[in-house]
Amino acid sequence: MSRVSVTDEVVDQLVDVLEADMLDHELNHMGAGFAAQDLGHDELAAFVREADAATYYEALERAREQLDADA
Repeated sequence: MSRVSVTDEVVDQLVDVLEADMLDHELNHMGAGFAAQDLGHDELAAFVREADAATYYEALERAREQLDADA
């Protein structure tokens, strides 16, 4: 696992996962990867496989901000 780029597509797909309420806890990055596969979100699934925990958390923060802005 390493530091990888957090793309807008990754953030958008993570928002979809969060909105689908498929995670037992939003910090469960492995669960996010499985949910991404279930939803056909290949970019997010690849991101979760490659990203370290800090990078996933950065994507999660951006997804939360997007959800708050849409509310």
